[in-house]
Amino acid sequence: MQRLYYIFIALLCSIVISCSIEPSKIEYGTDGCHYCKMTIVERTHAAQIVTNKGKDYKYDAIECLLHDIESRDLSEISLFLVTDYLKPSSLIDATTATYLVSESIQSPMGANLSAFSTKENAKSYAMNVDDKIFSWEEIQRYFSN
Repeated sequence: MQRLYYIFIALLCSIVISCSIEPSKIEYGTDGCHYCKMTIVERTHAAQIVTNKGKDYKYDAIECLLHDIESRDLSEISLFLVTDYLKPSSLIDATTATYLVSESIQSPMGANLSAFSTKENAKSYAMNVDDKIFSWEEIQRYFSN
């Protein structure tokens, strides 16, 4: 009976661990974008979402993530992650990031969209009057048009 108890505990632990909600590592040059199917190469513009069930979706550009979530039930997504432009390969919370659309920073899909961990960092890369800075809510509206 005690052996059955240990087997049950081991199975329960493996289920809990396998359903963890965390981002997976993006394998640059190997992983493909869930939305546009291009290979994810640029470390400065990659993005990822993770569902409540722990399923991850990777994107080669923030604009691909934004277009993909238009058709999703947002309540089923646990994590929205984008790469901090100043820390390539470092994913940050997309809902608190600041976004810059600037022709001086080209993104893989041509939207010239980059994410920064702070508004001050984004402002320091805004080089001309046509550059635009957005919050998470604002960038979603901007790309839904």
